[in-house]
Amino acid sequence: MLYVYIIPDSMWNEIKNVIPSKTSKIGRPQNDPRIVLSGIWYIMTTGAQWHKLPDYYGRPTSVHGRFRIWIKSGVFDAILIKSVDAAIKHFGIPESFFSDTSSAKAPLAKFGGKNPTDRAKNGVKKGSIVDWNSIILSVIVDAANKHDSNLLMPHITNIKRFLERPKVLATDSAWDIKKLRSDLAKENIALFASTNVRRDKSKRKLRPGGRWKIEQIFGIQQWNRGIKFCWTKTKESFLGLCQLASAIHNFKAGSNFRISSKIIIGDRRKVYTKLLYCIKESNRLLLIL
Repeated sequence: MLYVYIIPDSMWNEIKNVIPSKTSKIGRPQNDPRIVLSGIWYIMTTGAQWHKLPDYYGRPTSVHGRFRIWIKSGVFDAILIKSVDAAIKHFGIPESFFSDTSSAKAPLAKFGGKNPTDRAKNGVKKGSIVDWNSIILSVIVDAANKHDSNLLMPHITNIKRFLERPKVLATDSAWDIKKLRSDLAKENIALFASTNVRRDKSKRKLRPGGRWKIEQIFGIQQWNRGIKFCWTKTKESFLGLCQLASAIHNFKAGSNFRISSKIIIGDRRKVYTKLLYCIKESNRLLLIL
């Protein structure tokens, strides 16, 4: 038995316009982009190697090639933005933010760094900003040996459209820095960070509430084995997988995204044809070969 992952209708209808399609008649016809994106979802969820991608998603080299092309054209950035917009329609404009980072092992990553929490082994750091409704608004990745305070300002560009009026950002003690407070104040954000008593022991300890929401998001994302550990070599590929995982989470939270199942029986040569017929009926198919 194998699970066949298919992007559901509720998600596909929102993002299909941001995925480029082939306009030239030169060369071979491309596979259905929905099935290609479903194959990338399979890699992100299972953590499988690309050459282990089931053939009913297409040739692994073709799917990986489309994945790299979509990364360079900003498709996964657009998919994350679409998912945030869909969630906002359901929950409304975010009024507060929560930010934190999480480290992951990265034995193959060329952009990784020595992880100070993992005996200086090669690792990467994932940073996220979520709102009170646990919607992931921004995702960034970097080397594990980069300080958390250097990863906060890049998020501001991604959430700038929500800053028409003052908002509060709750973080941990790594961001308890005067310069960050002044920089964020210029962006209409009030920084509420946990007190870093190592810098000044005379300070009164403060612990912002609600930070469990970002910790919960990190726990949920750990179920995706493709981003639990960084198996990619490039920063862009790992960021693309993280953005796809975040977008799927947002669509689940803010739309009628549901996991259903359908049994398909047949040999592998006929599976791709059956997927094309069933792609509009369900988002997760149970394949028996």
